[in-house]
Amino acid sequence: MEEMGEFPVTSLEALRQPLEEGVIRVSRAGGTVTFPARFLLVAAMNPCPCGEGVYPGSCRCSDAERARYTRRLSAPLLDRFDLVVPLSRPDPAALLDVTPGGSTAASAARVAAARQMAAARPAGREAPMHPDAARLLALKLRDGALTARGLHKVSRVARTVADLMGVERVSEEHVSDALCLRTARATVAP
Repeated sequence: MEEMGEFPVTSLEALRQPLEEGVIRVSRAGGTVTFPARFLLVAAMNPCPCGEGVYPGSCRCSDAERARYTRRLSAPLLDRFDLVVPLSRPDPAALLDVTPGGSTAASAARVAAARQMAAARPAGREAPMHPDAARLLALKLRDGALTARGLHKVSRVARTVADLMGVERVSEEHVSDALCLRTARATVAP
């Protein structure tokens, strides 16, 4: 979804059920039909309606316009996302740098190894977690920075981070990385 903040709120809120349950239920007078709806949602939106909110002083939007724009994405909707990552415009020097990055083959090999680790794990088995990682999650739950649904999402992402690093046990660092990839609260702040 490009420009997610421009979609009608009713359309955005209608995504909650399929994201949560993996199905769409259509109810009419004649009955209810359930359709499978497992999908990967990738969405993007600007920080404000004019799109210039990244640079201080460049934004033409009023505080009320920015607040209304970000409120279109409710906390319950964002809580169903595994990753919510704010991005900024890249530095021009980074765009002009022609130094090659890491190889695609090396990245693909890391992903393949992580998928093998995940596939070898029995279905439904909880990932072994270091006590410090569990304490960090408990702290975030107590502080209200993480919901029960969010706990499940962060745990899964932390497990994936550990798999990508080739480590069986989820550490506090993996949980911290997963929490950084879920900055929904910061994203919806006006």
